[in-house]
Amino acid sequence: MPYTIKCNDNACGKETLAINIVELVNNHISNTGKLKCISCKKDNAYIYQKSTLQEEGEVWERYIKGVITIKTDYDTYTPYIFLTSNAKDGEINGIHFNYFKDTRNEPKGRLKHGHGPGGAPVLSKNEFFQLIDKLIDFGIMNKSDIQDFLNKK
Repeated sequence: MPYTIKCNDNACGKETLAINIVELVNNHISNTGKLKCISCKKDNAYIYQKSTLQEEGEVWERYIKGVITIKTDYDTYTPYIFLTSNAKDGEINGIHFNYFKDTRNEPKGRLKHGHGPGGAPVLSKNEFFQLIDKLIDFGIMNKSDIQDFLNKK
């Protein structure tokens, strides 16, 4: 599935294309985990997606602003999280779980992408902690958010 990445900088405003999720992750993500513009190198780009929901007449519109990948014990399997916003200029306020499995280096291999026939990605305890660590690094949550949550338990 190709992704159209749009720069949110008024001075640049360029669009680029990632032909699949692997190219998106490898070439269009900044060190902060946010989408970057290939032209101006700023990490303020986004991907607009709109999906029709099962509920009649309902749609889900979101702006993907970043990607977090989770390292696993398997070379071909990569869970990832899209960092989403409800608005082009809005703050990241959502996480959308997916995975890809890249077996293109094997005979008859292919790139499989999505939530899969087996359901959503599964994270081990350590992989879940990786996600929390990256959410903190990217400023989506902080340690006091986690402590406040734990104090409610």
